[in-house]
Amino acid sequence: MPRQAIHAHALAIQAPYLLHFTRAVNLPTIMAHGLYPIGRAHEVGVAPAINDQYRFDGHRNSTSVSIGFPNCQMLYKYRIADAAVDWSILVLNPSILWAKNCAFCRHNAADGRISGQPLANLMTPQAFQGMYEVIEGLGTREEQKLKPYDPTDVQAEVLVFDVIEPSYIAGVIFETSAARDAYLPHVGGRKTYIHANNKGMFANRKYVRIWGN
Repeated sequence: MPRQAIHAHALAIQAPYLLHFTRAVNLPTIMAHGLYPIGRAHEVGVAPAINDQYRFDGHRNSTSVSIGFPNCQMLYKYRIADAAVDWSILVLNPSILWAKNCAFCRHNAADGRISGQPLANLMTPQAFQGMYEVIEGLGTREEQKLKPYDPTDVQAEVLVFDVIEPSYIAGVIFETSAARDAYLPHVGGRKTYIHANNKGMFANRKYVRIWGN
């Protein structure tokens, strides 16, 4: 029943896709094996280049994905920290939301308002719906001009406690044509996109939603 309710809510908000950003150097192993939680990467003998060395959310057995738009604050932080890194954003099938074991976090999972909760409380249809409620200090959804599928907090995330197999990966977004060309042999014929110059999925969600991109 809970998965049916999660599916129903995903349809109601018209969730188009999930997104996961990663260093492009990880693409060959991701396309071969799927997205493994960092705590399980050893199962397929890989040591991915990771962004969050500490995982303050405490869930190394999960993979973080976003609904409809990346956590642009975190992605910008990582991009600025090392401009030499090529980034990619995986476009994932939204069926992950109801097909996999997921925790629904209305804020960043490391935020005390989330990390202090029992995990079971975050794995319910109510937690999923809570990602779309008004949050004090963030303005109304109307003021933010959010799409029906945009969580109220841009740092909201879904933690997936399963392997996300390659079949769930629909496409890859790159920041430059050079990065796309370098990794094209590894994407297995999936759709590729270039969102350059801080545009598209490499932009700030607030800017995109309010002023367009």
